[in-house]
Amino acid sequence: MSHSSCLRRSRREWTGISRSTMACSVSNSSPIATGSHDIPIQSSIKGRDFALRLPGLFIAVAMAVVMARLGADAKAAGGRVALVVGNSGYRNAPPIPSPVNDAEDIAAALAGLGFDVDLRKDATLDDLRTGIRSFTEKSANADISIFYFAGYSASAGVGGYLIPVDARLATPQSSRTETIPLPTAIAGAARARRLGLVIFDAMRDNPFPAQPDGRGSGDPVAAARGGSIRNTLVFFPTEPGRIADDGKARNSPFAAALLKYLPQADLEINFVFRSVRDDVREATQQRQTPYMYGQLSRDRIYLNPVKQAAIVQADPALARRCDNLAAGLEDARKGTAGQGDAGENKKAAEAAAACSDAVQQSPGADRLHYQLGRSLFGTRDYTGAMASYKTASELGNARAIYELGWMYDSGNGVEKDPARARFYYEMAAEKKIAPAIVSLGMQQERGIGAASDPAKAYALYQRAADLGDATAVNRMGELTEKGLGVKQNLKQARAFYEKSAAMGGLEAMVNLARCNANGIGGRQDIPEARRLLAKAAQAGSADARRILAHIEDTRSK
Repeated sequence: MSHSSCLRRSRREWTGISRSTMACSVSNSSPIATGSHDIPIQSSIKGRDFALRLPGLFIAVAMAVVMARLGADAKAAGGRVALVVGNSGYRNAPPIPSPVNDAEDIAAALAGLGFDVDLRKDATLDDLRTGIRSFTEKSANADISIFYFAGYSASAGVGGYLIPVDARLATPQSSRTETIPLPTAIAGAARARRLGLVIFDAMRDNPFPAQPDGRGSGDPVAAARGGSIRNTLVFFPTEPGRIADDGKARNSPFAAALLKYLPQADLEINFVFRSVRDDVREATQQRQTPYMYGQLSRDRIYLNPVKQAAIVQADPALARRCDNLAAGLEDARKGTAGQGDAGENKKAAEAAAACSDAVQQSPGADRLHYQLGRSLFGTRDYTGAMASYKTASELGNARAIYELGWMYDSGNGVEKDPARARFYYEMAAEKKIAPAIVSLGMQQERGIGAASDPAKAYALYQRAADLGDATAVNRMGELTEKGLGVKQNLKQARAFYEKSAAMGGLEAMVNLARCNANGIGGRQDIPEARRLLAKAAQAGSADARRILAHIEDTRSK
């Protein structure tokens, strides 16, 4: 039961619209992938929230995004298209009050901004397929493309599913025929020339009897590993692992903030997201923090460019000063600079000031936000560091994603949360950040969040070692020495320690010193053991210093 009609800009013309699907200029376009067969999703999921399975869906469409952008011409500002879906009246699940209201109001706001809007309320599976098919075709000729979905969602493995109002989901396999993979919508939005935006207002508990099994014909993560999504953003109402608040008003807190800031004149898109985030946090007493993922170009994008005051040309000297000062900092995470090291604290404060100036001038530069995060961490401003890392990660900085994981893992500035740490580690690992892969290996080895599996840990260390990570090589040596997850081989273990030490690994230097001192995996060489310990201690190894102090104490007695 689908009706077609074009949306006008006047809010008055929105009164009396029924819940039946409303479409604008639906054409007979060629079909695109709309089922889990087209974009296969990995299996294995427990629990009901969509949140912890977010990262893979971006990776799943990364190559589609890259291919969609090949050969695209740089054109003047032109078409704007939007597909807006609000599902409230589910036939086999409890109704949700706000999605239809939110969709109506979001559609009206976008129409007022010059978007060709396709509004679909209480959309069935056929409605969603038709809408996404048309949306994908239109996006290819648009500068800005927006997809908004409010309703129920489900997840499986690395992907998410949009649930239409006629879904039953009685069995795990029914997702193949009753839902739409979220990556399909993301790929459609990604065809736009300047900005593809997906607003996924569907982080609610899934009330359906079964979760999707996610079985597909392949692994989209493996297929797209190493890709990136540029000029395509996905905006969520809350962070991974959380459930969004629907509120008690006409609109949810998230939709209300979007309605406030999307039409605001001369507000650059990055500041739209930040303003929405701040409003939602305030409206929910800090319980809900919207989360954005993706990467924009350096172009400034305005949804409502009324005046667009003259843009000040960025001063490259500010960015260089930030980079240089931040690069000169010791790694505070490794404890190479003491908590009370006044000299190092002064350097960190100077770097933080320089990077703060740089990000104010270039708010869309992910690297500068990352450098600011490092600098603030060096001053022990963990809250500020967390905020900067989040901004950098939302702009696509993979290293910042890893740092977020490390902060949740260590409990610096936030409550310790290994599950959320793992989420960020997995996201960074897909972008080939070696320390993130090592951290996943250590969680696997130690049984954090799952049963201990040294063999899987060894495989992860091997991945990171192939990327040139010294810590990973050392961990391979330790497992090989102990015979955990791999056949015990003392000679091979010593070779791993030698390789890691040559790469500058301090832990490996200590392990190699132990091998030399005790003749493990090769000949005994006490002088070489002492030389290695002295070298590691000078480079900042607390273990090496402790061992040397113990040796001296023993000799003095």
